[in-house]
Amino acid sequence: MMEAAVDAGVITQEEKFGLHDLKRRGITDTEGNRHDKQEASGHRNEHMLVVYYLSLAEVDPSSR
Repeated sequence: MMEAAVDAGVITQEEKFGLHDLKRRGITDTEGNRHDKQEASGHRNEHMLVVYYLSLAEVDPSSR
């Protein structure tokens, strides 16, 4: 599927992704807290959620 998309010019070679990347994006973009994301993803334990949840931690800006 990815090779066909590259061959058709839909995406570049560098833009290829796997199906698990779609799962990661879906879990990351799901609204709500970690529990909501875990429930939506169907993962039984929180450790698997860590593998798929890709959002960056929010930090306070420096005072400089």
